[in-house]
Amino acid sequence: MKKKINRQGYRTLAIVWTLAAAAMAVAFVRRLAEFNLALLLLLALSVLVAANFWKSYRRTPEEGSGIDPFATPPKFADDPILFDDDPNQTLEEKDHE
Repeated sequence: MKKKINRQGYRTLAIVWTLAAAAMAVAFVRRLAEFNLALLLLLALSVLVAANFWKSYRRTPEEGSGIDPFATPPKFADDPILFDDDPNQTLEEKDHE
């Protein structure tokens, strides 16, 4: 079963792969005098993977987006003690009122 990655996970992966691509770019530039095809391929692969994760990060909706904050009542609305006039009265006595 594939685990779903949330928006923050894609952001973390994108940052890590961007740093990896930057490290590969530094390694490629340092050895530019002696051309190394393997380093160039690793650099290209790292850039593509980083770009893919950034694209996935931008496409993934936020967890709280699209939810109307006024669609549900506040959490404290069902608490009878919060709106109680007489705190000394028991729950059974309140039911008979």
